[in-house]
Amino acid sequence: MGRHRKTGLPGPENRDEPVHIMVTQLKTLKAPLGLWPMLPDPEDPPPKKMQKRYLVPLWLTAAMGCISPTPPPVESSEPVVASPRGAPIAIEHSPALDELRQLEDGRWDGGGRLYELARSDDEQVRAKAIRALGRLPYPRFGRATTRALCRALADESRLVRHNAAFALGLRGDPECVDELRARLTTEDPVQRAFLIEAAGRFDDPKLQNEVLAALEDPDPMVQHKAATATALWDPKAPNAERVNRDLIEVLTPFSERRHQRTKNAVEAEFVWRLLYALSRRGAELGRVSFLKYANSRNTLEQLFSLRGLAQLPPDEASVEAVIEALGSTDDWRCAYEATVALQHFGDPRAIPALKRAVEDASAHVRAGTVEALAAFPNDREKTLPLLQRGSLDLSAAVRSAALRARVRLHAVDDALEILAKRSRDEDPIVRLAVTQMAEEIVTESESVLSLLNQLTGDPSLLVATRAVEALGSHLAADVHTSPYVRASLYAFLKDEDNGKRLAAVMGLRRQPAPSDIEPLIQAFEGSQGDISNEVAFNVLQNLGAIGGDSVERFLLSKIDDPRPYVAQVAREVLHDAFAREIPGPTHLPPVSDEPVPVAGRDYPVLAVNPIVEINTSRGKMTFELFPMETPQHVHNFLKLVEEGQYHGTTFHRVVPDFVVQGGDRRGDGNGAMPWRGEGLRHEFTPRPYERGALGMPRNADPDSGGSQFFITHRPTPHLDGRYTIFGMLRGGGEVLDRIEVGDRILEIRILP
Repeated sequence: MGRHRKTGLPGPENRDEPVHIMVTQLKTLKAPLGLWPMLPDPEDPPPKKMQKRYLVPLWLTAAMGCISPTPPPVESSEPVVASPRGAPIAIEHSPALDELRQLEDGRWDGGGRLYELARSDDEQVRAKAIRALGRLPYPRFGRATTRALCRALADESRLVRHNAAFALGLRGDPECVDELRARLTTEDPVQRAFLIEAAGRFDDPKLQNEVLAALEDPDPMVQHKAATATALWDPKAPNAERVNRDLIEVLTPFSERRHQRTKNAVEAEFVWRLLYALSRRGAELGRVSFLKYANSRNTLEQLFSLRGLAQLPPDEASVEAVIEALGSTDDWRCAYEATVALQHFGDPRAIPALKRAVEDASAHVRAGTVEALAAFPNDREKTLPLLQRGSLDLSAAVRSAALRARVRLHAVDDALEILAKRSRDEDPIVRLAVTQMAEEIVTESESVLSLLNQLTGDPSLLVATRAVEALGSHLAADVHTSPYVRASLYAFLKDEDNGKRLAAVMGLRRQPAPSDIEPLIQAFEGSQGDISNEVAFNVLQNLGAIGGDSVERFLLSKIDDPRPYVAQVAREVLHDAFAREIPGPTHLPPVSDEPVPVAGRDYPVLAVNPIVEINTSRGKMTFELFPMETPQHVHNFLKLVEEGQYHGTTFHRVVPDFVVQGGDRRGDGNGAMPWRGEGLRHEFTPRPYERGALGMPRNADPDSGGSQFFITHRPTPHLDGRYTIFGMLRGGGEVLDRIEVGDRILEIRILP
């Protein structure tokens, strides 16, 4: 899997991994006061002709927080509202709640105090204490914490019960398996849904059977959670075929009557979730269903069907269905997924459809189209003119895609000539594509290495850090050049820039060697400031792959590192590489000397959710933030906005039909300094990742949030409960759809 280092999100090599919801004509979802209701998904059409679809989950109405009714989705055909108003909120303040916030920020049980608060007579205190217990890291906090959460499943308060069920899913402690199974008979459908979601996170056959049975639960919310839970399971497990058959058996009745009547909103959501699960599982058994929905008028049904077909070996029916979809869909995301599938198929019958798609209004579709042309090496007389057109496109993303396709179609000598010429391109996005392709060419090492060494000094850190890491792909390519490559990476381990140090660590991981040990240890000891934590724990992982007595001694010296996650990784590597069991501490040092910010003391008491406007080089987007659900993340974001930290930063990462990501002052995806200088503790909630969700990137450490943010193009259920959501798009969906890598944030302002 190609994980994006800094974000922990899936990287471009694996678009959707590692960042809901039903299609309806409802205009507003009136949610009673409760916990994080699933809000309407602003399924905003792109500049083409997208119509019809709103993603509106109807069920999470009273679970774990206090959120008022939310505004309706915003269509891209409407202008951005100048000053939309956020939902009313009432932030509670008391000594007990302030104490809870401090304990949660410290990821500590307070020597037992958190368990006392979980038994408070105050329902809100009890519920938030349970939430805080669920965020304690497992296995550092083990049996006592899990048992407290299991007891809370029987609390008299629905709010507490819902928090407990969700929290058990976050922790993943096998100690709770029997209790989860026993509680699945509850008559409370919201709790049952959370329990099914939790059960789906365990690799336990009995719990998985319960999840499969829940596909036919009488309550839709439970069915929906069950469907998406199966997408997380190992598609090669012994029960994989049975899981796929159960999904198809539930989906088949909808397929059989799809032309007889219009599905209601509940059915529509269930169908796309089932297709989503089958596509994530790469299920051959799903082919018939994918074909039935590949040209559905429902965007998400079509989208996940096209993604599903792209996972399977091509056949005639699949090729024809995808070609038809590319020519007829009115949604750029579906068109883009069609180009991905056609590239995978490599069937020359697709070339006429791709020729038309080169003129698509969406740069994402044009980029996908020209990249797909590399799949037809025997039809160059047809594809090269199209690639030439792509090379002249106004979009740097399209020009980069054309460059990648041309290099793949040419002989190595010609490809190197193309790369050498484009390495001097004035646009860093094109130069980034040069580094990507230089990483793929493992022959002609001397010429490629010369090019990469040149790019390591590129003025754009986005290009330079990628070039440093790309050197690692040549460690095993040529025995004559390998020592020189390794020496270059050792030099970058001493670089003053931590981003280049981290890139060198990741490059060396491609081919670990005992000679790496001393340079890696020096990099560990010498890294300070932003990114230093990430350099440190990645060094430990590299060392574990090398092994030896000196490595074991060094790891033992780091089990009490003052940086909690670094110490945790040291213990994990000792366990995995040396079979050493080292218990962890039960008390983490405070994340900062500064106390947790409190409403009324550190910032104004808000009566409504704040609204921010992100002004980009493509236009304006407005977002509603959620300070009741994610107070630390909202405070961090607003503080950085007030300081002007986002002005002039770029969207350094765009994965079409997944996310756009920006907010990094370095511009390469490695910078993430939050307002108080240390990583934000995660604030995972039940809020789902719908289209337009504003999320917090992180690295492998769950508590490593910072200044960056990402925005989702579509529902991404596999990110739910794994990345903090602190806002939601309320206007400017057409701008989101136009954003390309390299576009700039001109200003972010808080609307009155």
